[in-house]
Amino acid sequence: MNKMANQNPSTSLKQFLKKEIGNSKKVLDIGCGDGSMALFLISSLSCQVDGIDLDKGKIHRANEKFKKKPTKGLALCRLCDSRSINKKFQKNTFDVILITHTLHHLEDLNDVLLKARYVLKKGGKIFVCEYQRDYGERMDNCPRFSNKKIKSMLKTAGFRNMKKNNLHKKFIVISATKGLKK
Repeated sequence: MNKMANQNPSTSLKQFLKKEIGNSKKVLDIGCGDGSMALFLISSLSCQVDGIDLDKGKIHRANEKFKKKPTKGLALCRLCDSRSINKKFQKNTFDVILITHTLHHLEDLNDVLLKARYVLKKGGKIFVCEYQRDYGERMDNCPRFSNKKIKSMLKTAGFRNMKKNNLHKKFIVISATKGLKK
């Protein structure tokens, strides 16, 4: 574990993503919620963040936040089902895709990950970030995933170079890249 492991998970994740995303210009935030991560990224990195979510209220709050805060980059959150991102965005559009605290809410996970790969540029990175089973939201009707299961799903969808990133003992962060098809 690194020094970020002693911080709260949200702070650790933001610092990690800021470092990892770096000079990436276009980011897709699947399950953007109220836009907190998008606001952090555009304020820190001068990137463009497209956020998607199914909750109209959260999307409205996110876009209101972006209007009020001075930022370096650009963010827009819109209503979109993650299973339709290949229709909403063109192939090879994004440098980075984030799925933060959302994987357990998505339906047709393999389909979503295949479509995420479609809109990601070659060499682009995907970051799947989830709380461990015993932390955060109580177990309800949402499945939870181990590091091994997330890596397996990403591999099945055609991602390469899966890596577990040890940010916090209560948090799973798996990164992977889009490479050529086998």
